[in-house]
Amino acid sequence: MTHAMNRIIYGLTDQIPAFHDQTPRQIGDRLLAMGCDGVFLKHPHREWVDGLHAAGLAVYLSQPVFLAMDDLWTRFPHSRPILPDGSPAPIQEWYRPALPTDDDLRAHRLAQLRETLTALPVDGVWLDFIRWPARWETSALRLYDSSFDERTIRHFITDTGLSIPTDIATPALARLLLHDLADDWFAWRSRQIASFVEEARALVDRLRPGALLGLFTAPWTGDDGLDHTGVNNAHIRIVGQDPALLGPLADVLSPMVYHRLCGRDPAWIGQVTARLAAQVSCPVWPVIEALPDDPGYTVAEFRQALASAVGAGRERVIGFKLEGLLSDPEKLTAWWGD
Repeated sequence: MTHAMNRIIYGLTDQIPAFHDQTPRQIGDRLLAMGCDGVFLKHPHREWVDGLHAAGLAVYLSQPVFLAMDDLWTRFPHSRPILPDGSPAPIQEWYRPALPTDDDLRAHRLAQLRETLTALPVDGVWLDFIRWPARWETSALRLYDSSFDERTIRHFITDTGLSIPTDIATPALARLLLHDLADDWFAWRSRQIASFVEEARALVDRLRPGALLGLFTAPWTGDDGLDHTGVNNAHIRIVGQDPALLGPLADVLSPMVYHRLCGRDPAWIGQVTARLAAQVSCPVWPVIEALPDDPGYTVAEFRQALASAVGAGRERVIGFKLEGLLSDPEKLTAWWGD
């Protein structure tokens, strides 16, 4: 029997009951026996990184970027995006977006990344929420254009050299950008995402040579038949994740192909992954669902999802998340490579 060793699990914390009273090394041994060769660690402490390394696992971290966790909107009061009608971006369940054009926020996130890379000998860091606003993890999408705040418009004018009136109401300004200047506007927005990735790339190369820089991306590729967003090229127009810009900067792209959350079938995982892989030269490691408390998600469907991801990706697949596998022995066996 051959067991897969090209699988990475997300969500290792020190609060998982199944690992109570075990050392990081012992936990690493168990994860290795589960068929994992890498893990995303949620508690970035040196003893954990060293223990997991000692077990033979690669250790990765995720770094949220343009997400307003905790009191971030208070700490960075200009970081909340503005909609075409001039209102602030909504809170959608747990999701609170943050502006890619807020210079103070960008500096804060880069400082966090610098601290992590300096302190911990990790094998890679994945940037998460590296996008313009979108709450995409649902089949009932409520997408919107952003952002029409004063700072973003000022950056756009400075960077492009275009002359546009700034003394008009936000709805009129939004119409001008979304229609008359659409090509310039959407290309510029994508460059804001890519420029942050470029800065992160420089930090990784300088502080942790050899470590991977990965990006978690929305599962949109520009194929309307796959995306089902109701917006043409939503990966550009809504989230600003242009594979032509991001592919050369990242070591790995990881589309979050959560088929159940998005109301799709397992075959969609491979279709999205394959289309993205055809647009970039870097490896594509798709992320598939393994969430707890989802009784309708059968082991047969999980096997289909895993096979779809493995068949279309390059090198590895990421499971989200560890608790989901541990809560279902049959899924765990399938993950292991039964």
